Amino acid sequence: MDAVPVTETQSLPFSLPGRVDWLVLTSPVGVRVLSEAGVELADLADRIAAVGPATAAAIEALGVRVDIVPSGRSDAGALLGVLPQGPASALLAGSALAGPTMADGLAARGWDVDVVHTYTTATVADAPAVRPWSDYDAVVVTAGSIARAVVDLLGMPEPHVAVVTLGEPSAAASDAVGLRVDAIADTQDGPGVVDALVHALTEEKQ
Repeated sequence: MDAVPVTETQSLPFSLPGRVDWLVLTSPVGVRVLSEAGVELADLADRIAAVGPATAAAIEALGVRVDIVPSGRSDAGALLGVLPQGPASALLAGSALAGPTMADGLAARGWDVDVVHTYTTATVADAPAVRPWSDYDAVVVTAGSIARAVVDLLGMPEPHVAVVTLGEPSAAASDAVGLRVDAIADTQDGPGVVDALVHALTEEKQ
């Protein structure tokens, strides 16, 4: 299986509010961008919420405690399900391409939410490692930016190519750019993706 980079992270200039009740982080990339900017996560909030195990691991690698991680799915809906009702204040620091689910969901619960865009993701200008669709049996879409980049670089996949997504948000983004989704990972981790790939490729051959 080839891991071919089709997007690149671009840090954005940002400023942070004063200390809040909760820092909400939704990707390991967001954690890395804050760390590389010299931000001490523990100085931003009393408690920290991570969208899933990968994000939590990135936070804990900095020596910072994570207070809430949803079990099962790793997406905004799952994290909203385990965060308390408001009133409370929150900082959502992450991608400029992130959807409004988390911010809107918290605001509807009476939270005071600051959204800070710390980075964005763009299609790589030159991806020599990307081969034609005829060389691939499947593609794994891990984010909306990946869905857009795949189509930008290769166009629509050939009928034999199975499209597997990391979760419901990436499935919705794939649908939006015209990709046919064959399977969605039940859990947002390696085993979940492998199971989805096996399902998609098995169904394809039947």
